[in-house]
Amino acid sequence: MKDDNLPMVPPQAGREIAEGSLARVREAYEHFAEAGEMALNAFETSLAQSFDGWRSVMGSSRETAHQLSDSNVAGARKMREQWDAVGARLYNAFEDNAGHTMAAMREIGHRMLIASDTNVRASLDFAERLTKAADAREVAALHVTFMQEQSRRLTDQMVDLHQTTSRLAREAAARTETP
Repeated sequence: MKDDNLPMVPPQAGREIAEGSLARVREAYEHFAEAGEMALNAFETSLAQSFDGWRSVMGSSRETAHQLSDSNVAGARKMREQWDAVGARLYNAFEDNAGHTMAAMREIGHRMLIASDTNVRASLDFAERLTKAADAREVAALHVTFMQEQSRRLTDQMVDLHQTTSRLAREAAARTETP
């Protein structure tokens, strides 16, 4: 089905248009990837600041408990010591778990970003090869090759992600089993 109302574009001009568009898409993706990395870094910084804030709240609560119990008799002092011991254990356990959880989330997020970046770059490279194809037969061959490579790439990425999450889950389970 042919539409005679569309202007005729010479093949060389069509390639130049496609190559120019692809260059702009690649540049836009680079900016997007940079912005994503900056957002991830900002998230990690924000979370670290939240933990610092929690630490200071815990510290001020301990000081308040110290001041109140110092004004009471020996029983209150014993209670304060128990409070300190329990609070310290709870805080240390929380901080330890939070640190491990953040490290695991960071590792999974990093692997996901690498995988998505690899896939986008492979798609852009494929599009670039398509713009240089001589005829429909070469386009079809490039498409088959890309689909095979992409299938292998996705399989490898899923295996890597599965192995990573399994390892992190085993490490978390081992930490909870150890007193």
